[in-house]
Order: sequence, then C-alpha cells, then structure tokens
Amino acid sequence: MAPDSGDIWHNNPFPLIPVARLGPAADLGDAPVEAADSGNATIGTPILDELSHLVVDYLAERPAGGRRGRAIALVGRFGLGKSHALREVYATLAGQPDGPAMWIADEPAQDMGRMYRDRLRGPGDTPEGRRAFEELVRDYYAYVTANRVDAQGSDPRLGPLDEVSAGLRDRTLDPGKVVSALRYDPTIIHTHLLGTLGEVTEHRRFAIALALLQEPPFTRMVWEWLRGGEPAEPLRERGITEAIGPSAGPGGPEQATAGIHRVFDALAVQGFLHGRVGRPYALLMDSLEKVLDWPDEIRRAFVDAFERLVDIYTSRGGLLVFCVSPRGLRELRPSVHERVVQLWPSGLDEQDTGRLVAAYVAAGGGSGTTADRPAGPFGPEALRLLYELTEGVPREVLKTCRQAWQLSEEGERRAVREVTAAKVLSAVRELHERVSRLQVARDVHAALDLGQWRIATHDPVPARRSSPPDTPEEVLYWLSPAPDAYLAVILTDSVLVAGDVERVVAHVHGLRNAVRPARFEALLVVRGYVSNPMQDRLGRAIGSRPLVYRQDDFAQSVDTALLQLDRRLTDVRQEQSLVRLGERVRRGLEEQSAQLAELRREVASWGVRPRSGAVAPYEETVAQPVGARPPAAPAPDPAAADLPAPVRSHFQEALTVLDVITRNTIERRLAKGTSEQPAAGTPAELGALGCATLVRALTENFRGSVSAWLRTAVSGATVEDRLGELRRICREYEYAVEVLPVHLLGSAGPPHPRTAARTVEALAEEVWGTLSVTAAAS
Repeated sequence: MAPDSGDIWHNNPFPLIPVARLGPAADLGDAPVEAADSGNATIGTPILDELSHLVVDYLAERPAGGRRGRAIALVGRFGLGKSHALREVYATLAGQPDGPAMWIADEPAQDMGRMYRDRLRGPGDTPEGRRAFEELVRDYYAYVTANRVDAQGSDPRLGPLDEVSAGLRDRTLDPGKVVSALRYDPTIIHTHLLGTLGEVTEHRRFAIALALLQEPPFTRMVWEWLRGGEPAEPLRERGITEAIGPSAGPGGPEQATAGIHRVFDALAVQGFLHGRVGRPYALLMDSLEKVLDWPDEIRRAFVDAFERLVDIYTSRGGLLVFCVSPRGLRELRPSVHERVVQLWPSGLDEQDTGRLVAAYVAAGGGSGTTADRPAGPFGPEALRLLYELTEGVPREVLKTCRQAWQLSEEGERRAVREVTAAKVLSAVRELHERVSRLQVARDVHAALDLGQWRIATHDPVPARRSSPPDTPEEVLYWLSPAPDAYLAVILTDSVLVAGDVERVVAHVHGLRNAVRPARFEALLVVRGYVSNPMQDRLGRAIGSRPLVYRQDDFAQSVDTALLQLDRRLTDVRQEQSLVRLGERVRRGLEEQSAQLAELRREVASWGVRPRSGAVAPYEETVAQPVGARPPAAPAPDPAAADLPAPVRSHFQEALTVLDVITRNTIERRLAKGTSEQPAAGTPAELGALGCATLVRALTENFRGSVSAWLRTAVSGATVEDRLGELRRICREYEYAVEVLPVHLLGSAGPPHPRTAARTVEALAEEVWGTLSVTAAAS
C-alpha cells in the first residue's frame, strides 16, 4: 500500500514524558515541544470549561468597590491533567491585551530564596514588566496623594483642588510635582505607605524600597533586591539590610523558615499594590504537595505563609491558582478550604479518551485521519481497551499510546498501519512490568524479615501444583502463623483482562482445596498493572485484595497486608472454636436440663430432717428413702496422675470448689424442708446447681485434654506448634466458662479464698503459665 494512501503513519505523535510543567518559556505554550511534555494538544473537559469560566469572570469584573479576589485549587492525584489545566490558565491570562501581572512558580522548594531568585517568574523579569510595575507604584502614590488633596479641599494660593485630585486619579498629573507644588512633606506619604503595607507585612523595608523605586539613582538597586539579590550598600544605609530570599545553606531550618516568610511577604506586597489601584494580578503555583516531604518545622512555616497569601489574594482582588494532591489539601486549615474554589479533575470517559488520542494524532501531522478513523491507526477495539486499562487517566493514556505505537512500527521507516488491541495489552505489560520477578521476591523476603514471619516447615502443596511452569502464578512463600493455618504469598504478572482474572482465581481456589481442612488465606502480589475494577473483581473472588508492587515502602505494605490476613485466620479459628463450643454448650445444657429434672425428682422424694435444727454433713443429711441411695462422689480421673503436681493442684482446687458449691446448695434446700417433703429449689438455686454441674464436666474434660496433650506429641511438631495446640485447648475452656453464668456460683468459703467464678476463670491461665514454661525449657 502506498505511503500516501492515508493508511500508513510514520511519526509517533505521543510525548516521551507526558508531564506538563510550568518550566521554561517554551513549556508554557510559546512553541510546541516535540516528545517533551503533554501540552501539545488539548481537549475540552468539564473541569477546563469551569476553570476557564472562573478566570474569564475574574478578568471581566470591574465593580465600583474593587475587584473580587479568588483562589482556585486544582485537586487530584498525579496524571489527571492539573498542571496542563494550570498552563491553560497561563495561556488565557497571557493572551489578554492588557493582561494581569503574573508570578509563576513551578513547585515550592525548601530553599525558597533560591526558588525566588532562580525559578520564580514575575513582572520584574522583563523591561516591560518592570516599567509596568514602576508605573503601578506611581499610580499608588497618585492615589495616596489624591486622598491627601481631597482631605485638604483647597489651597490659599491655588484655590479649590478638585481638578488636582481628578488629575491625580486619572493619571494626568505627576504625584511628585503635586507634592512639591502643595509643599507636602514626602514623609507623610511614606508614613501612609508604611501603615498600608502593615496590613500585609510587618517589615518596613518594602515601604522604603517602593519609595526609593521612584528615584532614578536607586531604581536599578531596588529591582535587584526585589528579584532576590543582596541589597546594595546605599539600600543598607537606608534600612534594607537583608535579601528577600536568603539561601537556606548552613543556617538550617531557622534560616529556611525566615526565607519562606520573606518570599511570601514580597509576593504579598507586590500583589497588594496591584489590588489597591484596581489592577488584576495572579499567582500560579504547581505541585504544592511537595511540602509534605519537608521537615515539620519548615512545612508548617510554608503552610502558614501560604494561608496568609490566600487570605490576601482573596481579600485584595488577586487570582491565585494552585495544584495540589488531596493529601496536600488536607494540610490546609478548614478556614482556608472555605475561601478556596476546589476543582477536582477526574479520568476521562471513553469518548474523551478517544478524542485525546485523535487530538495528538492530528497534532503530530497525521494525514491519515478520517471521519471514520479520527484516531488514525487506533481502531475502536484498541480505544475501548485503552480506556478500560488506563481508566481514562490522561498521563497513562498518552504513555500507553506511545508504547503501543512503537510496538506497531514496521520496517526501517517505522511505518504504522494499525495499533491493535493486542498491541495495547503488550504496551501496558511493557510499561508496568519493568522490575524483575527476582527483585519482587527479594522485597517480599525483606517484608518477612520485617515482620518476623514464620515460614512453614514444609510446603503443603507440591511446587509443581503451587507454581505451574506454564503460568505466571508462583507461590513465593508458604507461611504458617498457627497450627493448621497457611498464608500463601503468590506472585503474578499484570492482570488486564477477564481471562487473567479467571486463571488467577482458579489457581488460588486450587491451593485452598489442596490444603483443606487447614485454614488458608492468599496474598496476591501483582508485578505490573491491575486496574481498580479488576482489583475489586479479584478481591471478591479470592477473598483478599491484590497488592500491586510499588518500590516505595513495599516491604511495609506486605507486612501490613499479612498482618490483616493473619488476623482473619485468627478470627476464623475463633469462629470455628466458638461453633464447636456452642455445640458442646448446647449438649451440656440438654444434659443439665435432664440432670435438673432428675435432681428435682430425687430431692422431692428424699425424706430428711436436720438434727437439732442444724445443717448436717452431706453424707448424713442425704437420708435414703427405701430402696434409694445418694449419688456417689465422682471417681477420680486416672488421667490426673499424668499431670505435673502444680497443674494437678490447680485442677483439684477448681473441682473441690465446685463440689463444695454443689453440696452447700443441696444442703440449704434440704434444711428448709421437712422429713416428709423437702423444699423444692428456687429457679436461681437450681440454675446455680446446674451451672456448677456443667462447669465441673467442662473442667474434667479440660483436664483430660491437657493430660492427652502431655502424653502425645505430633511427629515433627516444633515447640511452637505444641504450644499453639496447648493455647487452643486453654482458650476453648476460657471461652466455655465465659458464656456460662459462673458469677451465680458464689463462694465456697474457707479454706478457699477465691470465688468459684474467679477460680475457674483463672484456671486456664494458670495451666498455660505452668506448662508453657516447662515445654519451652524442654
């Protein structure tokens, strides 16, 4: 096909580094910069339209009471076009025939003095700007002099001064000559200026400098100082002893803080003068969030000074437009938020994504664009996939387009016939899979060191199943934070389409099924890119959100994620224990109900009378009806003999207390009855009796489990595994006791100092404290 047929493209129109900056003049739209930034094409968006309306409305205002100032914040994460929008503001302001004075800062710096001298651009950078500012200062003096003339009203020599006042205000009279003619003391005007500037700064040096600016011998020296230079000796003699922006240098935070305040004072004074004479003025500042990385003292000083500047611009007729991240905006006080118009750019929709691609193809001289193919070699399917993968973030769109274009080039002339959806997928993978899998594995290992995670003694799933060679999924580590519980750290590449999701989900589910009945959680580490919708989809399918590899604080992110999953495993273990405990309690309550019913019948059938009105001992009090015998005391558990003496003593104390509680409760009921009809127990007494019976059964079961734990040892089990099993046994008993009304049992009396509730509640901890020390020492 012939190159001029309209179906072949040769020049990649997309920028190499799609980052707009308020940098050199060419970067501000004076000339397009090939493959250098993202400013070579612009499409209309709601945010740009709203921003343009606010700026045009500011410029159009001519109210009698003065211009209304405003501050506008462009808020959003990186890549959404905030800086590009700020450049559009610059283009709008610079395109005005009598445009406002502008100060432009590409980003704040800790050394604000150097930034003010070397990077801040303002009216003083050009002869035209300096002349305009000098004229503005003369206008201000004319304004102050006119107020003085109005106050005087008339002069004995000149008569009424109305025409003089009008000539000063319409700038047809020189204020210096009027001051001389009316024999005013120039210091009065100077004092007025000092008082006025006191509204925005406490420093006298600006008033002195502006007064000297009107005198030709000092004009150049004042400009050098206003542009950040050291003051000349004549200025020092008149009280201007320090530069506006001293270098932070060896002075440390104190000098940096002083430099911040001086620079903002200079901006405030120069802007304030424009506002006093009704002239528009603007400050554009990019990347305000840079201050978040500064030391606290310097950051607070900058934020305080910036907030004062916002107040001056909004109250004195200025226009302040700045870009900031959401986190950076939160650093500003709520009172500042109320004075700032916030515009939040978002990702482009699918249609605007296509328009952006088409605009760059056209700006690059693409002659092959047609009504059917406005985006040149990018077809509808490629554009759809481009939007889904980049979520319409302009910077990601441009980076992906450039890479996909390069992958589609053919031959020596690098001709491009079509950019397919497959090339878009390959471009995303190449852009985001720069770091090797080995490096990701090393960083994961660093995370395990950070959290002291215990790697499983053996892999529960063979490597051929956990890390198949024909898929990108690989289990880097099997962690075993608790017995019968596994955490798998799985590495995979970019997850871009539905097929990738299905493959990952099938792999994780296969691992979960392979380790059953053990508990299982997976941390999926993605080396590459996964969009937010795909992250949500994976999170729903595998039970945990994927962690995308980022070099900054990645080890900490992995450790935090593993802690969350470990907590989930613990919660599941506790839920399972509670389910088992609930079933045991249910069975115990059924047995208790049966025992209470039997006990009620037996108590009702016993005919006894206490001797001499006293409560007889248990063995003597329970007189037997004909053919009946009192219940025998429970036989001692042979398993108790296997327990160490201190542990056996703990169990014996608990069981004895429960037996005493049971015996005393029965004796009290028998003492209230007669030999013919013993008193039936109250619901509270029967409930306490049943609770004691159930707790005794649980305690015997607990003793048997501890004895079995001592007698048996799992082959290959470590001390940590053994202690984990003992902790599980103790916790199950604790949970069981917690759900029963043991507070109703009361006290067994001497020689038992603790209540029954405290005795059984502390039993598990006492057993654990004794046996854990013994096991750890063995």
